[in-house]
Amino acid sequence: MTEEFIHTPISWGEEIIDNFIPKEYEKNVKFLHPPEFSREKQYQGSVEDGLLYALEHPIGIDKPFTDFISEMYEPGKPLVILVDDNTRPNIHTKIILPTLLAYILSLGVPRQDIRILVAAGTHRPPREDEFKKILGKEIYEEYKDIVVVHDCNNDVVMIGTSKAGTPIGFNALALEASVIIPVTDSELHYFAGVAGTIKQLCPGIAARKTVSINHPKMFDRELGFVPECRLGNTEGNPVITDIKDIAMKLRELKPIFAIDTIVTEGEIVYINAGDIIALHEEAAKKIVKMRTVEIEKPGDLVIIGLQSWGINLYQTGKGIHAAWNAVRKDGKGEILIVSPCPDGVGNANFEKAMRECKDLPLQEALEYILDNYCSEETFKIGNQKPVDLLRIIKTVGEGNLKMITYMDHTELKEVYRIVPLPMIDNSPEKTIAKEVRDFMNKNPDAQIYVMDDPGLLIVIKEN
Repeated sequence: MTEEFIHTPISWGEEIIDNFIPKEYEKNVKFLHPPEFSREKQYQGSVEDGLLYALEHPIGIDKPFTDFISEMYEPGKPLVILVDDNTRPNIHTKIILPTLLAYILSLGVPRQDIRILVAAGTHRPPREDEFKKILGKEIYEEYKDIVVVHDCNNDVVMIGTSKAGTPIGFNALALEASVIIPVTDSELHYFAGVAGTIKQLCPGIAARKTVSINHPKMFDRELGFVPECRLGNTEGNPVITDIKDIAMKLRELKPIFAIDTIVTEGEIVYINAGDIIALHEEAAKKIVKMRTVEIEKPGDLVIIGLQSWGINLYQTGKGIHAAWNAVRKDGKGEILIVSPCPDGVGNANFEKAMRECKDLPLQEALEYILDNYCSEETFKIGNQKPVDLLRIIKTVGEGNLKMITYMDHTELKEVYRIVPLPMIDNSPEKTIAKEVRDFMNKNPDAQIYVMDDPGLLIVIKEN
């Protein structure tokens, strides 16, 4: 007799896997989706219709895109379109770019003046196959000669200092542009509160020095992160407040006409365009409501798929953080991370810091990272991840983060304090099923939550 399973599809790299929670546990399981209303389109007609309407009815800019380009574009000077790099889903990029490029060309901007700048922040440059995932195969093949990747160490120009004392530097090509057009999608962020829009400017096309001074504003000696630096919060958040000021400095120098989207379960449901600061503020209002999921009680077992963030352990941290909000924190809850991580760790600074403290007790390891890698003088991108990971382990309990992955299992356990599960028949489904059975045998009344969206904000209902 064939065993029956509950329908709980989650991501495994670019695949969707299912059939891993036995039917007998159905009453114990809840799949945490974005709220139903967040799937409803907030524009009329097709995506193309929604984009063109947003361009001609911008917020925070008193003229439509056609007039903006006519007045601001200077022949012979680059018109720079900003796109995210390969560490982001880029669903919106592949959908928006064909219509946007055709529209810009129709306005009389010659192809030779257009540049597509990949806002790679402090990440490595994309590989050939990753460019196709960013832009879409057809757009990449047609426009790859005008694609440029931001290098935070070179080709940057320092332009001043923020109110918070952060030295400001940006990509030199962007500073040469007659017009900058960021194409972003807004999502929740685990320490900046809300990503998209202004975050594509910093860290997206900012100098490494800018990012290295901005990001340490998140840290707190006792708590790891300051309380305001949390998923979905922008009020009093020192990181995003500084980024907003940094973005304003670029806006003073260059005409910026931004496009922002929100993607829910693979579909663009929200499109807006105009001033990049106004777009950030508008998106922050929308995205928190669209991504907040209330639950009656914390989960005993939380299973998290990573969508496109399963590329490496560094990006997988976003999913671990999202699941952390859903799990009990008394040493009896478990997070099961389902993430192939074909690129391994994904960040050398994250790896270096974790290796140095791997033999220390948990609290000493956390203090070691904060003391040695989290000041403005010592911070490098990636050093925030050990703090977040160690504080999560501290509250959930050592041994209660488990992972199904292709990563080296010894390294995962000894360096990152995450328990790897042996893959059964090279099947993540069978491996999850075994862990679920083992857990339920010990905890027959357990509440299981299944998630496949690292961008969800899980909130426990108040009684």
